[in-house]
Amino acid sequence: MSLIIGLDHVNLLIDAGDDALSTARTFYAGLLGLQPLERPANTDSGNPGVWYQCGVQQLHLTTEKDASSVNKKSRRHPAFRVADLEALRKKLESAGIEIIAGNRFPGQERFFVRDPWGNRLEFVERTGR
Repeated sequence: MSLIIGLDHVNLLIDAGDDALSTARTFYAGLLGLQPLERPANTDSGNPGVWYQCGVQQLHLTTEKDASSVNKKSRRHPAFRVADLEALRKKLESAGIEIIAGNRFPGQERFFVRDPWGNRLEFVERTGR
């Protein structure tokens, strides 16, 4: 019996600054369509941030000084399951977001992007073929 029953949330770091949360809202809520959640005032880091609902899981963004410099070098990433990968690709491309191809795996289509702070994001559509 596994004691782990699922993934609750993923936390990504974004740069600190006056416009960070506004930029996050534009990218994650406006462009990707994630629903903002109320964020408790007493988070462990004490840094500003924003939370989003992502299916039954959550995505948390926390500000940290110079986060972009680390993010842009990293290959770590969350993978978001999507219903229509091609529609998302077109929406991101029209917003000027660079699409980064991923290797092909059986039963799925996928690609990557970088958010405004260099976080690597994967988008996956399960195709069953």
